[in-house]
Amino acid sequence: MGKVSLKEVFLIRTVACLSIVFLHSVDVADGWFFGGLRLLLSFGTPAFILISEIVLANAYPTHTPHGFLRKRLRYIAIPYTCFVIIYSFQNTFATGGNGDISALVVNLFKGFVLGETSAYFVAIIFQFYLLHMFFVRYVFNRFRPQWILLIAGSVNILYLAFFNLISPPNHPTAIYIWDTFYRMPFIGWVFYFVVAYYVGIHYMKCLDWLRRYQYYIYTLVALTGLTAIYLLVSDIIPVISSKRFDMIFFTLSTVFMLLIIAAKLRVMPSFIVRISQYSFGIYLIHPLVLFVVDHFLDLPNNMIGASILFIFALGGSMGTVAVLNQFSWGSYIIGRIGVGLDLKRPTNRITKEKTQPVN
Repeated sequence: MGKVSLKEVFLIRTVACLSIVFLHSVDVADGWFFGGLRLLLSFGTPAFILISEIVLANAYPTHTPHGFLRKRLRYIAIPYTCFVIIYSFQNTFATGGNGDISALVVNLFKGFVLGETSAYFVAIIFQFYLLHMFFVRYVFNRFRPQWILLIAGSVNILYLAFFNLISPPNHPTAIYIWDTFYRMPFIGWVFYFVVAYYVGIHYMKCLDWLRRYQYYIYTLVALTGLTAIYLLVSDIIPVISSKRFDMIFFTLSTVFMLLIIAAKLRVMPSFIVRISQYSFGIYLIHPLVLFVVDHFLDLPNNMIGASILFIFALGGSMGTVAVLNQFSWGSYIIGRIGVGLDLKRPTNRITKEKTQPVN
């Protein structure tokens, strides 16, 4: 199948990326207002994961081509490996860790096996790649969409609700699973995967349907967002995380709203396209940039301080991605810059100069 530019995806990916960077910038601010803001901003991670399957399903609705995983291992898994190592070193030697080799080995194990770094979402995306290969062959073409959506939604909601609403047994392993590890298995994300698949294969029909019911979607965003904040401030689900069962509804309705808004734009602004192209690298490196900036700047714990951190984090991350991608090896560390609306990637100037013939 030929590639198609899903221009609306650029806006969603950009908003998701900016939401995550601002979420981690707002961590310096205190108060219930900022707690609610961080909760709503956390939709960015599942939205980013959801987008990956929309694009994948649109391109490969019934099969995956030869070399499908090999290409993604090169430009996604290798950068993920690099940043797991980087953040493991940071956690060991720079953020109050023990600073010895045994602690580094433990942090590396937690990073690679348990997903205990800020880059864990890449492991979720790879699970989606494997799910896509399996589902297009054995599931999507054998069962009705209504049943697949119903089962996936029920399993996903019940799984997250279990960890959100039931207290863990008084055991370190159980507490760790409840606090951190439950986000790693694909069960906690499977409804996003299924919805994204059907959006991807029926993309234009989905846009038409969303336009028809746009005011209901806008209302749903407000209702689900307010419900999530209420459950937070009332201590029913006192955790600020995208891995809450109520955030499924807020994330999906927000993504649908962004699809509607993006579809109304005749021309996608260039800065939105640019941030979207850099989004993978921004996701990987922005926590490290925030750490460096916070180390050198003594910023106030309010919106002004958070906004300054956000600007430095976004600019520093994009600058790092741009610089590293000027080298042939840079994309293996921080990922490639994504395609633009013309489905082409920016030219690597250094590589281009090396390959030009001498007159």
